Amino acid sequence: MKSSKITVFAVSICVLLLSSAASAQYTISGNIVNVNSKPVANANALLLNPKDSTLVKGTISSAAGLFSFQNIAAGKYLLSYSFTGFQTIITAEVAVAGKPGLIDVGTITLEPETSQLNSVTVTAKRPMFEQKIDRMVVNVKNSITSTGGTVLDVLEKSPGVIVNKQGGSISMNGKDGVRVMINGKLSYMPASAIVQMLDGMNATNVDRIELITTPPAKYDAEGNAGYINIVLLNNPDTGFNGSYAITAAGFVGSEPSANLNFNYRKQNVNLYGGYSFSRLAQKQVFTNYRRVSYQGKTTETSTASERDPVQLNHGLRLGMDYQLGKKTVLGILASGYNNKWTMDAVNSIYVTKNSIADTSIIVNNDEVNHWKHLMGNLNLQHSFNSGDELTFNVDYLRYKDSNPTNYANLYYKGSVNPVKTESTRSGKETVITILPLQLDYKKKINTKTEFETGVKTVFSKFTNDVRIESLLQNTWKADTSLTANYFLKEKTAAAYASVSIIASAKTSIKAGLRYEYTTSNLGTETKKNIVDRKYGRLFPTFYLSHKISENNSLNFSYSRRINRPTFNDLAPFVIFLDPNTFISGNAALQPSISDAVKLDYLIKKVVLSVGYTYEASTIASFQTEVNAASNQQYIIARNLTSTQIVFGSLSLPVSITKWWFSQFNLMTTWQKVKADYKQKPLSLTQFDYNISGFQNFTLPKDYAIELSGFFQSPTLFGASPSKSFGALNAGVQKKFVNSNSSLRLGVDNIFNTLVYRVSFDVPSENFYTSGSYGFSRRMFKLTWTQNVGNKVLKDKRSRITASEEERNRVH
Repeated sequence: MKSSKITVFAVSICVLLLSSAASAQYTISGNIVNVNSKPVANANALLLNPKDSTLVKGTISSAAGLFSFQNIAAGKYLLSYSFTGFQTIITAEVAVAGKPGLIDVGTITLEPETSQLNSVTVTAKRPMFEQKIDRMVVNVKNSITSTGGTVLDVLEKSPGVIVNKQGGSISMNGKDGVRVMINGKLSYMPASAIVQMLDGMNATNVDRIELITTPPAKYDAEGNAGYINIVLLNNPDTGFNGSYAITAAGFVGSEPSANLNFNYRKQNVNLYGGYSFSRLAQKQVFTNYRRVSYQGKTTETSTASERDPVQLNHGLRLGMDYQLGKKTVLGILASGYNNKWTMDAVNSIYVTKNSIADTSIIVNNDEVNHWKHLMGNLNLQHSFNSGDELTFNVDYLRYKDSNPTNYANLYYKGSVNPVKTESTRSGKETVITILPLQLDYKKKINTKTEFETGVKTVFSKFTNDVRIESLLQNTWKADTSLTANYFLKEKTAAAYASVSIIASAKTSIKAGLRYEYTTSNLGTETKKNIVDRKYGRLFPTFYLSHKISENNSLNFSYSRRINRPTFNDLAPFVIFLDPNTFISGNAALQPSISDAVKLDYLIKKVVLSVGYTYEASTIASFQTEVNAASNQQYIIARNLTSTQIVFGSLSLPVSITKWWFSQFNLMTTWQKVKADYKQKPLSLTQFDYNISGFQNFTLPKDYAIELSGFFQSPTLFGASPSKSFGALNAGVQKKFVNSNSSLRLGVDNIFNTLVYRVSFDVPSENFYTSGSYGFSRRMFKLTWTQNVGNKVLKDKRSRITASEEERNRVH
């Protein structure tokens, strides 16, 4: 199905849904302030059933203290308003009747909490998974089994997300090309470095993770699979407050970690920051097998790698918001990390020819992959009397990676007779600087229409100094075919506009259009213009939300996305898995374009989704090519002809009892991949499914137990099939209310089933290859968390950053 067919399908769905928008319903709105008549942002407003106080609908107030409940059926309700440090207010019964339209309940004033109210108390706990119109929200803070683990651990058990540690990639809904944001700011790191960073980021430091499958026009069009936004904790309390957590973890290896967060707010100034540390050390076992037939001779190569990696991670952030006036906020943020991964490995390679032992090789190698990053952000936001907002952001980002590797190879004839020794080494020094500038304007045209527009430009520079050397007669000599210093300059300019319309009490529409123009030039000191591209694209987005009844609704979306080659893939590098197996880049990569449609059906909290994506020139990482004559295997990123994906998913939260909550997620995917291998067409189809979820048990005396896990059936990574894998985790928690602290004991990967196994078989080319990669083993964790400081909220000042998408295309 081409993009034109998808567009016809999108229009058909829109007409179908709009035609069913028949009977209008009510909208309830109001304004929440404190005793000084200042707006209270992010206060809870709950619509309750007066018979049993069960929740009908909930929302939070805006920065101006405004809230609204849309698509409300006629009837009688209670309204509850609450915020930390304030008394909870529950109104008398409110009757919703008469002519459909807007019901204004006026201004609600919250008073500081001084004594216990003799009224109904409503306690709301965020579920671990929440489905929104364009994203799935994973509330990490609520998960016992996430505490003391890493963000990558949380993603592995999130609905529709597959983490490929071997390939250093993350896919969502069966699609690669995921972009990662930290607090809304895009990370331009390489995919492998992103995986390494998330594997060192303490989940205790995270509030929630947003899986944005269909990004609106405001976000960059980069990434066919959408965005993952990691929102770090930021306490808004008045005075000084914060928290710290310490985790001891071990079994086969160790994973100790610690983190702290602080917030200081006084009058017009708010200071906040945090620091995290972790040391990850787990022994790993990799295997690789290759069978090649050439001119009547079959060569088989088996490799076993015993790896002993250690990763040290330090992360730091420090920010300040200053209220220049009642409507203007200036924000400054600096952050950075220092992640150093070191590894010693012993690799055993055995080669047979026609089933007769030929050669064996022992390779001792050591490797360092050291990433450093600094980021500075200046944010200025101004709100007008009309409620319009203007936001300006400028960021400066710098990344540096040092990746030296040494190899000592000892060759044997058969398995006992030493033949020769050789020493080689490779190195890669990468420096990336990025300067994004963005201006956004949001205007509320009327109560039913909102307009957004903005411009953005990103200047990027990249140097990649790659060297491969061999020790010959006690002198290191460079391999000139693989050694070079690459330079890349890239500029992307973008403009967008979007409009949100409340078409009726039942139907809302949002449409946007984004234009991006990119110039990219890659060369070396001796070879210019290896890549010299200039291209522009239009990227439309469309959303429609239709309320069928109080408990049933439909969401539809269509979007076009682009997936550009990553910096590292364009500027080739070489990593040796063994003397005849290489990982390298590919300067010939082209960007890919995808069109996607998605339909969600919501029944109360149950979400059923279906979708279809067609992507042309799919970029697939870590794809295999084999030279049969030399028995050499190259693992590179390359363009596939096309990828088609049809998926369906079910998110099913169930409160079995008051003390037992269950979340079940199921995703099924059908993929069809077309590619060329050595100018011969190749086609693969695969049906797979992913099951994930958790069970949470609330016990007496502030104890709680949680079980979580996932299972992924055999699937495709590009044109390479993989076998099933998964993990089961468990945790128990004890809260100490008086000391405002908690103690958690957990165990990850209980059955040691988190092993990635891939294969690639091309009978027409007479070769087959497979690999097995075990990155982690069972791990026990003990975490102590302590909250300190003032716990009474007063004037929380809300600041919305708009450069919410800087930092992810450093692949």
